[in-house]
Amino acid sequence: MGPSVDAETGARALSEGEVEALREDFIAAAVRAERAGFDGVELHGAHGYILCAFLSPELNQRTDRYGGSPENRARLILEIIAGVRARTRPDFQLGLRLSPERFGLRFAEQRALAAQVLASGDLDYLDMSLWDVFKAPMEAEFADRPLIDWFADLPRGETRLGAAGKLMTGADCRRVLEHGLDFPILGRAAILHHDFPKRVAADPDFRSLSLPVTRAHLRAERLGPVFIDYMAGWKGFVAEEEPAEAAA
Repeated sequence: MGPSVDAETGARALSEGEVEALREDFIAAAVRAERAGFDGVELHGAHGYILCAFLSPELNQRTDRYGGSPENRARLILEIIAGVRARTRPDFQLGLRLSPERFGLRFAEQRALAAQVLASGDLDYLDMSLWDVFKAPMEAEFADRPLIDWFADLPRGETRLGAAGKLMTGADCRRVLEHGLDFPILGRAAILHHDFPKRVAADPDFRSLSLPVTRAHLRAERLGPVFIDYMAGWKGFVAEEEPAEAAA
């Protein structure tokens, strides 16, 4: 299922009632997280997942109130944010992850949405997943400065702003702060080193291991077997191991 019919994947379009049920599912999940003792949740509106698909004018071809204009395509995310805020305690942390590119997204629309949620005061933080924090945007109109700078200069009030994307060293993380963001967000670096922040605190010039790494290394970093198998699907991340017979 998705926002619209997709012949390539065989997905069918959600009915309007199913979109409303999806909205409730997200809100109810946040409420359960609060009851379970968590301090907050992050809504995943990036990487082509369902909320991101609603934002995409390419993937979202709806003609109802959840499709068409950028405002309509963002409606689901904004309704979820409002619902989580209404049904959790005031100090329950709420974040949102957005991508500005890929999946048919339009850079100007995503930047405008980022500006809107930063200024609204409804989020505690915005997590921009940039794939590569310091690269130029893909759209030529915006390619005159790095991705990070297009978001660092947005007014944010009390909302915090972070970014992820190929931050593999202590120096990378410092550059994020130097560009005006409130914090760096770690993905691969934290998978490679579960204690990456502590390592950078002890050595400001700490660098993550070069890829690929062995399954044994990932086990030592406390990844479970299912997660290791998932990471093996990332090109060049997990080293191919020789068969036991050959190794012997």
